[in-house]
Amino acid sequence: MATTTQLRRLWSPVCKFEKRTLTLHSGARITVNAATTDAWKAIDAIMQSFSYQPRKVDTGAYNCRKITGGSGYSLHAYGIAVDYNWNTNPYGSKLITDMPAAMVAAIKGIKTKKGLNVFRWGGDYRRNKDAMHYEVIIGPADLKAGIDWSTVPADPPNLNLASSWPVLHKGDRGPSVEKLHESLAKAGFKELDRLGTFGTKTDLAVRAYQESRKLDVDGWVGLGTWTALLNDMPKLGKDDPSPVKLETRSSVPKDRPTVRYKDESGAVQELQRRLTELHLNPGPIDGIFGSKTRAAVKEFQRAHRLAVDGIVGPKTWAELYK
Repeated sequence: MATTTQLRRLWSPVCKFEKRTLTLHSGARITVNAATTDAWKAIDAIMQSFSYQPRKVDTGAYNCRKITGGSGYSLHAYGIAVDYNWNTNPYGSKLITDMPAAMVAAIKGIKTKKGLNVFRWGGDYRRNKDAMHYEVIIGPADLKAGIDWSTVPADPPNLNLASSWPVLHKGDRGPSVEKLHESLAKAGFKELDRLGTFGTKTDLAVRAYQESRKLDVDGWVGLGTWTALLNDMPKLGKDDPSPVKLETRSSVPKDRPTVRYKDESGAVQELQRRLTELHLNPGPIDGIFGSKTRAAVKEFQRAHRLAVDGIVGPKTWAELYK
């Protein structure tokens, strides 16, 4: 089990890493370090099995801030800590929690495929108790071994679904890029940047792959490109149609998360890309749901007689892909 100081070093740089926003089974959303995605999915599976509901109003994760009363950064600033239901699991000298003891034990029992425990619970702190708080206690190299789902009372996520992967583009780093490299190499595109880095070589490979599969040649790895890669789509001939383009332009996955102002995620990047394709102006395609993106969403909703609230839920997603 690494100390807080060791974890800061292992997960640096602070605040600057590939982020992923997850929608929990209750509908609450958390933004975490992308390398920890499966770990938090494992916790959510356990909470769901105990019918424990993380609330939207008092559940959160990433926050680029220093610890209260100290100089070092909180582990939340590294994307490796989540606070669940802080109103009923308050920080203080006495342990107060609404979390079932068996559920806490199950979460603490989550291990990697190499047998390492993944989480520490704040309710076990020797001094002040922090029952809302769970934090990853191993470094990215150890977590890369993967979650041992036999230690989790749920099935692992389906990584063969294109919707399980974020939109990627030049400049991205992390495990999602590693998956992209693996998929491109399998398709015969092996001139790539170093592991986990989306640079010039990877960009050229993505564009070449997209051209060979009759996808939009833009260097962005979104739903269509992921669908082709994950399903081993063959190279298309001159007169062959592109089934992926037809499929992804006509429908949107049912599990596409609701996104709104101030969210940061791959889904927001996909939204911005789609709005740009529709000749609206969401601002830069950076995965940050800012004021320009909200204005573009409202313009789209107004034109399509949807509720003009700037929130992209199932109805707006569906209309975007008609």
